[in-house]
Amino acid sequence: MVVGIVVTHGNLGEELIETAKGVYGDFSGCIAVTNLGKSPKALLDEIGALIDAQKDSRHIVFVDFLGGSCGHVCMKLKVERGDIPVIAGVNLPMLLAFLNKRDVVPFDGLPGEIIGRGHHSIQMFDPENF
Repeated sequence: MVVGIVVTHGNLGEELIETAKGVYGDFSGCIAVTNLGKSPKALLDEIGALIDAQKDSRHIVFVDFLGGSCGHVCMKLKVERGDIPVIAGVNLPMLLAFLNKRDVVPFDGLPGEIIGRGHHSIQMFDPENF
């Protein structure tokens, strides 16, 4: 199984996962990690421990945005563990794409599928094109 780790400020990751369950149904293999009350080192250690605890799984790390403390920690993770994709700008459509495609799209193509869905979901609403 491909496991998603959603690293965010505050409770955003937990809320995204709970909202995805309301749309998708119950699922496993998706974990929220918050930066609340954690130093960058503690956050990095927590993410690393989650990955190490699931050695039989592949992982994709989602982060809320690249420029913040969570993003900096995830960039460090990417440098240290180059085989783990890190995707910034997580949104609900990206998480749903991950859940829908993680078992059918080859792992190397999965990040591109997720990012494409995220890009496509960001649009200016135009009733004439809806």
